[in-house]
Amino acid sequence: MALIDPVTGKPFPPSMLTRPVAEATLTGARPAVSTMDMSWVDPDYVGEMLRAASNGDSLAWQTFAELIEQKDLHYLGVISTRKRTVSQLPVTVEAAGNEAAQEKQAAFIRDWLAKGILQRAMFDMLDAVAKGWSVQAIKWHAEAGNYWPERLIYRPQRWFDISWQDGETVKMRSGADARYTPKIDLATPEIGFEELEPRSIVVHRHPSWSGLTITQGLTRAIAFNALFKMFSSRDWGVFVQAYGMPIRIGKYGRDSTAEDRSTLWRALIDIAGSLACMVPESMQLEFVEPKNGAGSNDVYERRAKWLDEQTSKAVLGQVGTTDARQGTHAAAVIHRQVQDDIERADAMLLSQTINEQIVRPMIDLSFGVPRNGLYPTIRVGRPDEAPMSDVISALQYLGPQGLRVKAEDILSRLNLSPPEDGDGVVGAPLPAPNNKVEPTPQHFLQRPTQRVSRHSLAPAQSVNDGVMPIEIMTNKLHRAAQPSFDAMIDQVRDVMNQASSLEEFRDRLDDLDLDDDAFATVLAQFACMAELAGEAAIQQDMDDERGA
Repeated sequence: MALIDPVTGKPFPPSMLTRPVAEATLTGARPAVSTMDMSWVDPDYVGEMLRAASNGDSLAWQTFAELIEQKDLHYLGVISTRKRTVSQLPVTVEAAGNEAAQEKQAAFIRDWLAKGILQRAMFDMLDAVAKGWSVQAIKWHAEAGNYWPERLIYRPQRWFDISWQDGETVKMRSGADARYTPKIDLATPEIGFEELEPRSIVVHRHPSWSGLTITQGLTRAIAFNALFKMFSSRDWGVFVQAYGMPIRIGKYGRDSTAEDRSTLWRALIDIAGSLACMVPESMQLEFVEPKNGAGSNDVYERRAKWLDEQTSKAVLGQVGTTDARQGTHAAAVIHRQVQDDIERADAMLLSQTINEQIVRPMIDLSFGVPRNGLYPTIRVGRPDEAPMSDVISALQYLGPQGLRVKAEDILSRLNLSPPEDGDGVVGAPLPAPNNKVEPTPQHFLQRPTQRVSRHSLAPAQSVNDGVMPIEIMTNKLHRAAQPSFDAMIDQVRDVMNQASSLEEFRDRLDDLDLDDDAFATVLAQFACMAELAGEAAIQQDMDDERGA
């Protein structure tokens, strides 16, 4: 009995139940091997390939893009770094809601993630960074109520192409009798291509700039860079062959015979290679070594390094992590921030592709289309949390000021677990709590309860309630002095609003006669109260000593 597609109500297409789509063909349009090499590639041909790819024929270009990664070691290093950085990021699943069915769907996706199928395929999916788009064929585990990809199989971009009519649709190369028509108005059939079943493949698109998929791919940006570096490396090799080996010069005198000269020549060529010459002793042969001009012996190295730096900027957004230089720590911090931005953008695009082309079909086929249209979501990327150095610094400086955090949160950030009874531990134990109260100035103020409390405490408060007399007196002084202080501030504010310049404001302040009588009266009253409180404390101490 044929399995019924719960989405369409029809039997599943054979491509989802049998062999994965877009397999290699021995003699057809999808060969496993490529015959292109770099020996006959020149700038004219690279430009021709780019123009053809922009017009919908990218076979030669996609093949050349593979060769660049294989031949240019620097480009291979930086593009692999970018792909591996994102493919090793944490992957989490968030349920669509709190309902039991939604939690069950999220658990189904988590169980599939635990198989490691997606993590193994993410590196290949990110090949779209270099080539603009990538294709993965899906081999489904087809079981009623339990549909999930058993494998995500990489397919080379040269087995596919982008429709020149819409610039977005990926089509598969096939036989001459195949026809594909894009789903746009007035579209015409494209010969030699087939349409792809949406749930049989995963097409990851990665725009490096704004534009259609047909014009995307970082390899487009660095193609001529890599080509020019290849030419520089070739010229460097010729230079080393000509000037990197020691030159041997043999000289013979006027009285030497032909046999003597023959013996000298054999000695010259037998010592090493053919970079040798023989001249009469009376002749002069001068070799002029280039210094700092166009023929300098390091010009090729400097050119290659400069080209590599441009490639690093295009792929990683910076050069700080590929070309270490003395004194660039501060710049490296900024570079790392730029790289974090690229990492988050790559992870966001990858998460969107996974959710739309893998998670949705898994839920639709296994549980049916959700009634509310909400699906569990996969998120690729690091959590938005403060760097560990900032957390430690905050604990170090704010902890003594009263900052409190859960120990479990810190341990989880460090991937550590709290010790249990009997475990060996590393680190100093916490100091035992000290309940002994040391004498402080506040204790001195707490002692004159009988006399100070009558004058300075509010009716509902006392020193024994934990409120210090000095605090109460300070608060009362603030309340009593505030009206007079505000009046002086209002006078200054009026002068500032009327002044048209700083000089005029300064002159007006010099002439201003502030009414500070009320403020002085309050200060005098509270100074007297403070003096009386001090005398009361001294009297209390004297009484306590006589009583002892």
